[in-house]
Amino acid sequence: MTITKGPLRVNFPFPIIDPHIHQWDLLNTPRILTWPKRLLGWNRKLYETAIRLGASETDKRYVGRPDFVAHDYLPEDYIGDAAGLPLTHIVHVEAEWRDREGLGPVGETRWLNNLFSDSDNNSPVKLGAVVGYVELQRSDAAAVIAAHQQASAKFSGVRQMLAFDLDEGIMRFCPRPYLSRDKHWQQGLSLLEQHNLSFDAWFFHHQLDELVVLAQAFPGITFVLDHMGTPIGLGGQFASYGRTESARDVTLRIWQMRLQELAELPNVVVKLSGLFMPVVGWGYEHRAMPPTREELLNTAGPLFDFVLQTFGVDRCMFASNFPMDKVSLSLAQLYEFYGALVAHYPEENQRKLFHDNAARIYRIADLS
Repeated sequence: MTITKGPLRVNFPFPIIDPHIHQWDLLNTPRILTWPKRLLGWNRKLYETAIRLGASETDKRYVGRPDFVAHDYLPEDYIGDAAGLPLTHIVHVEAEWRDREGLGPVGETRWLNNLFSDSDNNSPVKLGAVVGYVELQRSDAAAVIAAHQQASAKFSGVRQMLAFDLDEGIMRFCPRPYLSRDKHWQQGLSLLEQHNLSFDAWFFHHQLDELVVLAQAFPGITFVLDHMGTPIGLGGQFASYGRTESARDVTLRIWQMRLQELAELPNVVVKLSGLFMPVVGWGYEHRAMPPTREELLNTAGPLFDFVLQTFGVDRCMFASNFPMDKVSLSLAQLYEFYGALVAHYPEENQRKLFHDNAARIYRIADLS
């Protein structure tokens, strides 16, 4: 797919916070592709060929195109993607840092703090907050949380991905199903309230009943539902999902029902993001050109509208999930779609969705 750039047709008269991006340096930080990059990175073509041949079909299907995740994604890359947008701050969400023993996950927070502080004064986009990784079921979870907080004053939340599907054709981001029901895991989760930290909850749509239970059991914790609960195959076939219109209707009903249940719980908020990952099934990653704004408004627009109407403007925030969604469209195209979607909203409500809610939820205090 060709990533196109051009002038925006939507005006943003306020600053934007992007509350969900990922950064990685494959050579210098512990990632899945660190060793392939070190061995073959001197030859881009050879390296990309090796990744393409070595990746499983499940992995390739999930990311859409391996080359979109096989190279570094650093502040200058995001700033280039954000050209023309009034983006001022980002929230970095953990990105599968591979050193997970002991205090290993704290390395990502420390790395981010240094990565952005080196050029923060001159950068048009600053680090607003860090959502870091903690294995909450471990006995040392409290020590890891404390170390994250010591590593960065911007550490404001935890994410431990819980997305799991029995279909082996879908990437699993959790070692086993129903981890959230584990008593040791829940003991670790309870620590977040003591530290005034939020929990970024990423489940697939059919798992959202788990989040309902968690939010009811821990009313003092703010749960941020990532990527609108990722309805697998809602836009078209993905693995065993979405093969027929009736199958997609079932997914839609389950997804809507669970979101309505979650909306009844005041400690749950939603990121309007991630709906253009390949797992949703639109197939944009296979096209020569990205979808138009009008196509997005007609296909994905009603899904975003449903979430906005269900949760209200005070509990939703637009986010990019870049670079993961970049396989489908550019950052400018994504935000143009977002802007057009809520162009009829009062400016005060638009500002909540693009800026104020993220600043409040992630406690982004320094907006100078």
